[in-house]
Amino acid sequence: MLDSSGVGLHKRGYRKNAMEAPIKETLAAGIVDLARIKPDSVLFDPFCGSGTFLIEGATKAMNIAPGINRRFVSENWQAIPESVWREERQRCFDLIRRDASFTAYGSDIDPESILLSEHNAKKAGVSSRIKFKRADVADFEPSVKNGILICNPPYGERLLDLKQAEEIYKTMGKRFLPSMLNYYIITPHDQFEKLFGRPATKRRKLYNGMIKCQLYMYFK
Repeated sequence: MLDSSGVGLHKRGYRKNAMEAPIKETLAAGIVDLARIKPDSVLFDPFCGSGTFLIEGATKAMNIAPGINRRFVSENWQAIPESVWREERQRCFDLIRRDASFTAYGSDIDPESILLSEHNAKKAGVSSRIKFKRADVADFEPSVKNGILICNPPYGERLLDLKQAEEIYKTMGKRFLPSMLNYYIITPHDQFEKLFGRPATKRRKLYNGMIKCQLYMYFK
Protein backbone atom coordinates (compact mmCIF):
# COMPACT_ATOMS: atom_id res chain seq x y z
CA MET A 1 0.00 0.00 0.00
CA LEU A 2 1.20 3.51 -0.82
CA ASP A 3 0.56 6.77 0.97
CA SER A 4 -0.70 9.10 -1.76
CA SER A 5 -1.67 12.09 0.37
CA GLY A 6 0.91 12.52 3.14
CA VAL A 7 -0.92 14.68 5.67
CA GLY A 8 -4.46 13.31 6.17
CA LEU A 9 -7.06 14.31 3.61
CA HIS A 10 -9.17 16.02 6.27
CA LYS A 11 -6.46 18.70 6.29
CA ARG A 12 -7.49 21.22 3.63
CA GLY A 13 -4.38 23.35 3.89
CA TYR A 14 -5.82 26.54 5.38
CA ARG A 15 -5.99 25.65 9.08
CA LYS A 16 -2.56 25.01 10.58
CA ASN A 17 -3.71 26.47 13.87
CA ALA A 18 -7.04 25.95 15.60
CA MET A 19 -8.72 26.72 18.89
CA GLU A 20 -9.29 24.00 21.48
CA ALA A 21 -11.74 21.25 20.42
CA PRO A 22 -11.91 22.13 16.69
CA ILE A 23 -14.19 20.29 14.31
CA LYS A 24 -12.50 18.44 11.46
CA GLU A 25 -12.69 20.14 8.08
CA THR A 26 -14.20 17.05 6.45
CA LEU A 27 -16.95 16.75 9.09
CA ALA A 28 -17.69 20.45 8.70
CA ALA A 29 -17.88 19.98 4.92
CA GLY A 30 -20.33 17.10 5.36
CA ILE A 31 -22.59 19.21 7.55
CA VAL A 32 -22.37 22.04 5.03
CA ASP A 33 -23.57 19.58 2.38
CA LEU A 34 -26.50 18.52 4.58
CA ALA A 35 -27.40 22.19 5.02
CA ARG A 36 -27.54 22.55 1.22
CA ILE A 37 -25.35 25.60 0.95
CA LYS A 38 -25.82 27.26 -2.44
CA PRO A 39 -23.96 30.01 -4.33
CA ASP A 40 -26.41 32.62 -3.00
CA SER A 41 -26.68 31.37 0.59
CA VAL A 42 -26.15 33.49 3.70
CA LEU A 43 -24.45 31.52 6.47
CA PHE A 44 -24.05 32.25 10.20
CA ASP A 45 -21.95 30.69 12.95
CA PRO A 46 -22.14 32.34 16.41
CA PHE A 47 -19.50 29.93 17.80
CA CYS A 48 -17.08 30.30 14.90
CA GLY A 49 -13.92 29.13 16.73
CA SER A 50 -11.34 28.83 13.95
CA GLY A 51 -13.91 29.60 11.23
CA THR A 52 -14.17 26.09 9.81
CA PHE A 53 -17.92 25.96 9.07
CA LEU A 54 -17.88 29.38 7.43
CA ILE A 55 -14.80 28.63 5.34
CA GLU A 56 -16.16 25.26 4.22
CA GLY A 57 -19.47 26.94 3.42
CA ALA A 58 -17.73 29.54 1.29
CA THR A 59 -15.66 26.98 -0.60
CA LYS A 60 -18.78 24.89 -1.25
CA ALA A 61 -20.75 27.89 -2.51
CA MET A 62 -17.91 29.06 -4.73
CA ASN A 63 -17.01 25.57 -5.99
CA ILE A 64 -13.47 25.77 -4.63
CA ALA A 65 -11.91 22.30 -4.76
CA PRO A 66 -11.03 20.71 -1.38
CA GLY A 67 -7.27 20.76 -0.83
CA ILE A 68 -6.63 23.33 -3.55
CA ASN A 69 -4.20 25.08 -1.18
CA ARG A 70 -2.25 22.00 -0.09
CA ARG A 71 0.24 19.54 -1.55
CA PHE A 72 0.13 15.75 -1.80
CA VAL A 73 2.92 13.18 -1.50
CA SER A 74 1.91 11.66 -4.84
CA GLU A 75 2.92 14.88 -6.57
CA ASN A 76 6.49 13.57 -6.20
CA TRP A 77 5.77 10.25 -7.91
CA GLN A 78 7.67 9.91 -11.20
CA ALA A 79 4.78 7.91 -12.67
CA ILE A 80 2.63 11.06 -12.77
CA PRO A 81 4.01 13.92 -14.88
CA GLU A 82 4.22 17.30 -13.15
CA SER A 83 2.16 18.75 -16.00
CA VAL A 84 -0.85 16.63 -14.96
CA TRP A 85 -0.88 18.17 -11.49
CA ARG A 86 -0.36 21.66 -12.89
CA GLU A 87 -3.17 21.32 -15.43
CA GLU A 88 -5.63 19.84 -12.94
CA ARG A 89 -4.87 22.49 -10.34
CA GLN A 90 -5.40 25.20 -12.97
CA ARG A 91 -8.67 23.54 -14.00
CA CYS A 92 -9.81 23.73 -10.36
CA PHE A 93 -9.03 27.46 -10.28
CA ASP A 94 -10.92 27.97 -13.56
CA LEU A 95 -14.02 26.26 -12.11
CA ILE A 96 -14.28 28.57 -9.10
CA ARG A 97 -17.59 30.45 -9.09
CA ARG A 98 -16.37 33.97 -8.46
CA ASP A 99 -19.83 35.32 -9.37
CA ALA A 100 -21.43 33.58 -6.37
CA SER A 101 -23.15 36.03 -4.01
CA PHE A 102 -22.46 33.89 -0.92
CA THR A 103 -21.82 35.79 2.31
CA ALA A 104 -21.17 34.58 5.85
CA TYR A 105 -21.09 36.04 9.35
CA GLY A 106 -19.06 34.58 12.17
CA SER A 107 -18.92 35.59 15.80
CA ASP A 108 -17.35 34.27 18.98
CA ILE A 109 -16.99 35.51 22.53
CA ASP A 110 -13.23 34.87 22.40
CA PRO A 111 -11.23 37.62 20.59
CA GLU A 112 -8.41 35.16 19.80
CA SER A 113 -10.90 33.00 17.91
CA ILE A 114 -11.87 35.96 15.76
CA LEU A 115 -8.25 36.69 14.89
CA LEU A 116 -7.61 33.04 14.04
CA SER A 117 -10.79 32.79 11.95
CA GLU A 118 -9.79 35.86 9.97
CA HIS A 119 -6.32 34.40 9.39
CA ASN A 120 -7.70 31.03 8.22
CA ALA A 121 -10.30 32.62 5.93
CA LYS A 122 -7.60 34.72 4.30
CA LYS A 123 -5.41 31.66 3.80
CA ALA A 124 -8.35 29.81 2.26
CA GLY A 125 -8.94 32.69 -0.15
CA VAL A 126 -12.47 33.48 1.06
CA SER A 127 -11.91 36.35 3.51
CA SER A 128 -13.85 38.78 1.29
CA ARG A 129 -16.98 36.61 1.73
CA ILE A 130 -16.93 36.34 5.55
CA LYS A 131 -17.35 39.01 8.22
CA PHE A 132 -16.20 38.25 11.77
CA LYS A 133 -16.90 40.03 15.03
CA ARG A 134 -16.56 39.41 18.74
CA ALA A 135 -20.01 38.78 20.23
CA ASP A 136 -21.84 36.67 22.80
CA VAL A 137 -24.47 34.24 21.51
CA ALA A 138 -26.89 35.95 23.93
CA ASP A 139 -26.76 38.95 21.59
CA PHE A 140 -27.16 36.97 18.37
CA GLU A 141 -29.46 38.53 15.82
CA PRO A 142 -29.20 37.61 12.12
CA SER A 143 -29.08 40.33 9.51
CA VAL A 144 -31.41 38.34 7.21
CA LYS A 145 -34.27 35.89 7.75
CA ASN A 146 -33.66 33.51 4.88
CA GLY A 147 -30.22 32.22 5.84
CA ILE A 148 -28.63 29.15 7.40
CA LEU A 149 -26.95 28.78 10.78
CA ILE A 150 -24.46 25.99 11.45
CA CYS A 151 -22.67 25.75 14.78
CA ASN A 152 -20.67 23.54 17.09
CA PRO A 153 -21.44 24.95 20.56
CA PRO A 154 -19.44 24.00 23.69
CA TYR A 155 -20.12 20.45 24.84
CA GLY A 156 -19.32 20.75 28.53
CA GLU A 157 -17.10 17.67 28.58
CA ARG A 158 -14.31 19.37 26.65
CA LEU A 159 -14.45 23.15 26.99
CA LEU A 160 -16.83 24.16 29.74
CA ASP A 161 -18.46 22.31 32.57
CA LEU A 162 -21.81 20.73 31.77
CA LYS A 163 -23.95 23.30 33.58
CA GLN A 164 -22.38 26.16 31.65
CA ALA A 165 -22.95 24.35 28.37
CA GLU A 166 -26.58 23.69 29.26
CA GLU A 167 -27.12 27.37 30.01
CA ILE A 168 -25.71 28.18 26.58
CA TYR A 169 -28.19 25.75 24.97
CA LYS A 170 -31.07 27.48 26.75
CA THR A 171 -29.83 30.85 25.53
CA MET A 172 -29.57 29.49 21.99
CA GLY A 173 -33.22 28.41 22.16
CA LYS A 174 -34.23 31.96 23.06
CA ARG A 175 -32.11 33.61 20.36
CA PHE A 176 -32.50 31.09 17.50
CA LEU A 177 -36.13 31.81 16.69
CA PRO A 178 -37.99 29.42 14.35
CA SER A 179 -39.05 32.20 11.99
CA MET A 180 -35.51 33.41 11.37
CA LEU A 181 -33.22 30.76 9.87
CA ASN A 182 -32.65 27.07 9.26
CA TYR A 183 -30.45 25.70 12.06
CA TYR A 184 -27.88 22.88 12.09
CA ILE A 185 -26.41 22.26 15.55
CA ILE A 186 -23.99 19.47 16.42
CA THR A 187 -23.71 18.35 20.06
CA PRO A 188 -23.38 15.09 22.07
CA HIS A 189 -25.86 16.24 24.74
CA ASP A 190 -28.81 13.81 24.65
CA GLN A 191 -31.12 16.38 26.30
CA PHE A 192 -30.30 19.17 23.85
CA GLU A 193 -33.82 19.46 22.44
CA LYS A 194 -35.30 19.85 25.91
CA LEU A 195 -32.75 22.52 26.85
CA PHE A 196 -33.13 24.26 23.48
CA GLY A 197 -36.88 24.36 23.97
CA ARG A 198 -38.21 22.51 20.93
CA PRO A 199 -37.70 19.23 19.07
CA ALA A 200 -35.59 19.11 15.95
CA THR A 201 -37.21 18.71 12.55
CA LYS A 202 -34.68 15.99 11.84
CA ARG A 203 -31.66 14.43 13.54
CA ARG A 204 -28.59 12.63 12.24
CA LYS A 205 -25.95 10.68 14.18
CA LEU A 206 -22.38 11.84 13.63
CA TYR A 207 -19.02 11.46 15.31
CA ASN A 208 -16.86 14.49 16.10
CA GLY A 209 -13.57 12.70 16.61
CA MET A 210 -14.34 10.00 19.17
CA ILE A 211 -17.39 11.80 20.52
CA LYS A 212 -20.78 10.47 19.45
CA CYS A 213 -22.96 13.43 18.51
CA GLN A 214 -26.28 14.32 16.98
CA LEU A 215 -26.79 16.91 14.28
CA TYR A 216 -30.05 18.65 15.25
CA MET A 217 -31.68 20.19 12.18
CA TYR A 218 -34.41 22.79 12.40
CA PHE A 219 -36.18 23.86 9.20
CA LYS A 220 -38.63 26.74 8.75
